[in-house]
Amino acid sequence: MKSVLLLGASGLTGRHCLQLLLDNDNYRKVIIAVRAPLPVVNKKLTQVVVNFDDINSNEDLFAVDEVFCCLGTTIKKAGSRTAFTNIDHDLVIHIAKLAKKHAVNKFLVISALGANPKSNSFYNQIKGKMECALKTLNLNATFVFRPSLLLGDRKEFRRLEHITALFCKVFSFMFIGPLKAVKPIEASVLANAMITVANNESLNKSFQVIENQAIKELGITQ
Repeated sequence: MKSVLLLGASGLTGRHCLQLLLDNDNYRKVIIAVRAPLPVVNKKLTQVVVNFDDINSNEDLFAVDEVFCCLGTTIKKAGSRTAFTNIDHDLVIHIAKLAKKHAVNKFLVISALGANPKSNSFYNQIKGKMECALKTLNLNATFVFRPSLLLGDRKEFRRLEHITALFCKVFSFMFIGPLKAVKPIEASVLANAMITVANNESLNKSFQVIENQAIKELGITQ
């Protein structure tokens, strides 16, 4: 039975990951690092309120078998490109370095479809740079998930995502052939895929990128 550290447990995908981890018999201990306590009680769960600007002060949390990193924001919510970069790049890499220091078996992180350090989209550019930096760390096993637009009930309202999601639902029949690879997916499917990968011992490559369509296939088979 394994121990796991989950970061981003209050987010859209993180909430699903948390419940799946608590329900999974392969895990004896689930630790979540949060800014504020969540209304969740479980005998396997340990909640630790941390200051993410000083994550080193909670370095002992990384003495686990696996780390799930579901952190992420938007430029609008962060307030600036610099603030966005601090979270979606700098903080993620800092967390990955702590995971490497404690030799975690698997590090699982959410990126984005189209992530590319040379992308014209600043969002995808930062995600791409984050992936490149992760690859150089050479953790025991790193799994990068690149989902398309994630569907689900978010705590905050994102107008553009809401409009896009409605469009995709109405015109879902259009996502065939090449477009199938970019079809939006439910956050619960992504969470299922992450749990599936974490518990598949045959998947132990040092660095692996899992694209949107593969996420769907892995998430549905959970």
